[in-house]
Amino acid sequence: KVSAKYTSQRCPVCGRIHKQSRDHNRHLYSCPCGYKSNDDRVGAMNIQNLGKRWLSGEKNPRYKKDNN
Repeated sequence: KVSAKYTSQRCPVCGRIHKQSRDHNRHLYSCPCGYKSNDDRVGAMNIQNLGKRWLSGEKNPRYKKDNN
C-alpha cells in the first residue's frame, strides 16, 4: 500500500507539488512547467510511480511537499 497524499497535486513531469495546479471543477491539472492533463490521470500516474518504487524495495514511498 502506498500513500495517495499529494499524488493529484504533483506534476509527473517536473515533480513539483503545487495545490493551485489542480482545478477540481474542470478536473484539470495544469503545472507551471507547461504539463496539462486530467487531474485523476495525474494522481493515477503518481500512484503507479509510488507502486513501482515499493515493488523495487523502497519502504513506505511517498511524496513530500517542499516548503521552500
